[in-house]
Amino acid sequence: MIEHHADFAVSLSQRLWLRTRVPRRNGNGTIAGWAIALGWWVDPGNTGEPAGTLYLVVDPADVGPPAWIREGNVVKSVLHEPVTPSDSSGTQP
Repeated sequence: MIEHHADFAVSLSQRLWLRTRVPRRNGNGTIAGWAIALGWWVDPGNTGEPAGTLYLVVDPADVGPPAWIREGNVVKSVLHEPVTPSDSSGTQP
């Protein structure tokens, strides 16, 4: 299931490719792509403490906007070196 929002978020400064177990909205496989933000939500009944972690993932094969994915739905992650001018394609690893 795709999460609908994070209460707080920060952009990621590293290139992080994620594969998830979350089905794509178009029904063709599961969401996989570059994570562009790390977010979290809070439980109002728990004094506003963080309750969970989400990644905002851009999947070029999915329809619609980037999807918020719970950390527990990530099945693989690959951290890449920062983008250099000679490596700016942004393609899948």
